[in-house]
Amino acid sequence: MNGVDAGGHTPDQPPANEIRRGVLAAGTFGFGFSALVDVLVLHHVLQWHHLLSGRYPMDTLAGLRTNLLADGLFSLVMLGVLLVGAGLLWRAERRTASPLPVRPLAGAALVGLGVFDLFDAVVDHLLLGLHQPLSQGGRYNVHWLAVSLLLTGAGYYVYRTGLRVDAHGSSGS
Repeated sequence: MNGVDAGGHTPDQPPANEIRRGVLAAGTFGFGFSALVDVLVLHHVLQWHHLLSGRYPMDTLAGLRTNLLADGLFSLVMLGVLLVGAGLLWRAERRTASPLPVRPLAGAALVGLGVFDLFDAVVDHLLLGLHQPLSQGGRYNVHWLAVSLLLTGAGYYVYRTGLRVDAHGSSGS
């Protein structure tokens, strides 16, 4: 016997279904993390725009209050998404006798980062017109899309190479 069980994994490798759960959890975590970084850095620290600044002006007290409330509620929802991802990742890790491979998880988290930014660019900026990067009338949407696609592509690359490394017997880290 070579140490491979009926599920096709060795004792030092977690089952494929747990790796999939971990990958989904890491992607969820990355999505929520990206949203929170967006709000904290772009909305609050740099004050380039707010969630609804395309609909409610930032230069009136009523508009600023509406935007800050929307930013706060959005932050709470995205904190929930981040915590769900972290909880699912913790649960997937605890269900295995051996550690989950790091590279596929890191890649999935990067994909989550990119997917949030892609969603933000396409849905919030282009389709709904909720806000624009730098409140400059959409001049930076192409750049935002490019960065989103680069993050998503880089994450997918790290994910795929991590799976290949893991398939060849390494820990994937």
